[in-house]
Amino acid sequence: MVDMELHEIQALLESAIVGRLGMIDTRGRPYTIPLRFVWTGQHLFVRLGHDGRKGEALEKCKYICFETDDCRNDFSHYASVVVEGTISDVTDEEEKRAGLVAFNAKYTRLCGLPNPGDHPVTNGVALRKILVERMTGRKREPDQVETTTRRRMTRGISPASTR
Repeated sequence: MVDMELHEIQALLESAIVGRLGMIDTRGRPYTIPLRFVWTGQHLFVRLGHDGRKGEALEKCKYICFETDDCRNDFSHYASVVVEGTISDVTDEEEKRAGLVAFNAKYTRLCGLPNPGDHPVTNGVALRKILVERMTGRKREPDQVETTTRRRMTRGISPASTR
């Protein structure tokens, strides 16, 4: 595994369909949920309601961890991005509109979902913004897998014995 460059991290955030939001619930237990998101170059936006366990958890503690990844079916390539920061409600109508337009454009482009255009309904929509404090990415590419396998084979370790 090697560190990803900033442009690679941003590319993964722009192309990934699902992320995972990690938080601590009101009993102090870790809690993670999958969700859609959009990266705008500075912030992550997520559509996330205020109800249930997640709402209670985020009311108690605004510190979160967010993860998204990309992996080939044969595991020859793997990349993941982890973002640490705080989450807050988007209350400014113009920022909410811009966030929703970016959100809709991403999922229209990647998934073919319908796009309501440049004037989405914002009233009653729970949009939250993740303020990035730390962002890291790690990746493994096909040539790294082959190099690791060759190194193991020269030491007399078969790939099957490492499972």
